[in-house]
Amino acid sequence: IVEYRTQTANPNAVDMASAAEVFSLKQPFSNHNGGYLEFGPDGKLYVGTGDGGAAGDPMRAGQNPNNRLGKMLRFDVSKLPAEPTVMALGLRNPWRFHFDRKNGDLYIADVGQNKWEEVNVVAKGKLRGKNFGWREVEGLHCYKSGCKKSKYAGPVVEYGHDAGCSITGGVVYRGKAIPALHGAYFYADFCTALLRSFRWAKPGIRDHWDWKPVLDPKFKLATISAFGIDHDGEL
Repeated sequence: IVEYRTQTANPNAVDMASAAEVFSLKQPFSNHNGGYLEFGPDGKLYVGTGDGGAAGDPMRAGQNPNNRLGKMLRFDVSKLPAEPTVMALGLRNPWRFHFDRKNGDLYIADVGQNKWEEVNVVAKGKLRGKNFGWREVEGLHCYKSGCKKSKYAGPVVEYGHDAGCSITGGVVYRGKAIPALHGAYFYADFCTALLRSFRWAKPGIRDHWDWKPVLDPKFKLATISAFGIDHDGEL
């Protein structure tokens, strides 16, 4: 993770000489590197890390509180180099996560192993200490036989590999163009380009819709790897 500052004379340009390393994390394998980062409502930088790769978390990083792989990390970037705080554990490969601009709730799309993709939602300020269960659980199901699912923070949404194979987390819509969609969280799948949305409020979800038949009726979209929002909050 590297910080760059903007030029004093031009705030729209980067001062390439200002590069300062915030943090570095060794990766034991070539996959499950996570890598998304976003500032949270508390002004701190959040970084989602994958479990380090291979299959089945052979290093058991997800459940090891002393290993920074498979975690949600928080950095105070006013102090460099920064030491992270481990806010949550038990992630496989979070791609991606998003803080709701309106209320600060956190949505984490976590890529599954062989059977289940999932979305976890955490209310603002309730992330610290959460354990999302990998590699003991995959989605709402035991990955290892005999697991105790009640020990972990289960996802609010899951779908099987009959519908996709690698979830792409999106954003909560807070734009102006379509007020009827306010509060809807959108997500997709990299392999099948499904596009769905739901609204979350305790104790569960509602308005879980499938948009692909409307937006892509001829199934021309091959993959969806990321979402973005502009300055007006449009998706």
